[in-house]
Amino acid sequence: MIELFALALIRAQIAAAAAVLLVIILRPSARRLFGPRRAYGLWAVVPAAAAAAFLPSLAETMDLGSPARPLGVWAGKLILLWLAGCAVATAILVLRERLFRKKVDQGLAGPAVMGALWPRIVLPSDFAQRFEPREREMITLHERTHINRGDPIANLVIAGAGVVGWCNPMIALASRLVRIDQELACDATVVALRSDIRADYAKALMKAQMSVSTSPLACGWATHPLILRVSLLNRREPSLHRDIAGFLTMTFLAIMAMVVVWSVSPRGPDFRDLRPGLAAQMDANGVITWVQGE
Repeated sequence: MIELFALALIRAQIAAAAAVLLVIILRPSARRLFGPRRAYGLWAVVPAAAAAAFLPSLAETMDLGSPARPLGVWAGKLILLWLAGCAVATAILVLRERLFRKKVDQGLAGPAVMGALWPRIVLPSDFAQRFEPREREMITLHERTHINRGDPIANLVIAGAGVVGWCNPMIALASRLVRIDQELACDATVVALRSDIRADYAKALMKAQMSVSTSPLACGWATHPLILRVSLLNRREPSLHRDIAGFLTMTFLAIMAMVVVWSVSPRGPDFRDLRPGLAAQMDANGVITWVQGE
C-alpha cells in the first residue's frame, strides 16, 4: 500500500507540474478570449491532472508494458520525507496567518477578507482617512464579491495544495499566479456589476497598492500587480456566447487533462514484486488476502 501511494504521489507531482506549465501558457489567451473570470477557471486543470494520477492508469488497466521496479524501502522513506515537509509547510502557514491576525488586531492590515469558513472584511485603522467615500464603497463591494464568489474557501484549497506540493516548485509558482487571476476575476465581476466605477476603482487601487499586509488565506485588496489590474479594467466584458464558450472550454481542458494523465502514466510495479514469496488470493466474499506461494 505504501509503495502504491508513493508511486501515485510521484505521478501527481509530475502531472501537476505539467498542468501548471500548460496553464501558464494558455492563461493570457484565455484572458483575452473569454475574460478574467473564465481564465481563472483554467486553474481547475491542475487539480484534475493531479487527481488522475491516483487512478489506475491505462497501462495498468489494460496490462500493457512492463511493470516498473518497486521502490522498496525507499517508498517508506519518501513518504516520511513528504510528511515531514508537509508538517513544516503547515507550521509556516499557521505562523504567517497568526502574524496577519496580529496586524489585523493592531489595525495595520487590510482591506481584506479574512477567514475561510466564516469570512469577514477587515479594514485598516486609517481606512476612513485614506479613502474617499466612493472609494470605500468600491473596496467594500470588492471584498463582498470575494465572499460571494467563495474565494476564501478557494484560498484554503490553494494553501492546502501548497502544503502537499511543498516539494514542487511549479506548485509554488502556481499558488502565486492563481491568486493574481483570482483578483482579476473579482475585479471583472465588480466592474460588470457597476460599469460606471472604473475610474474610482483604479484610483482606490493606486492608493492602497503596496500598503497592505495579507496572509496566504486572505483576499487582499491591492496585493497584486497594479498595472495589469488597472489595464484590464478598461477591457469590454465578453459576450454571453463567449462566456459560455469559455466555461465549456475550461471544462473540456480539465477533463482532457485527466484523460491524458490516465493515458500516459506508466505501469506500476507488479503485485508479486511488492510482496515477494506471496500470492494474492480472493475468497468467496471478494476479500483479497496474501498467502505463501508454492
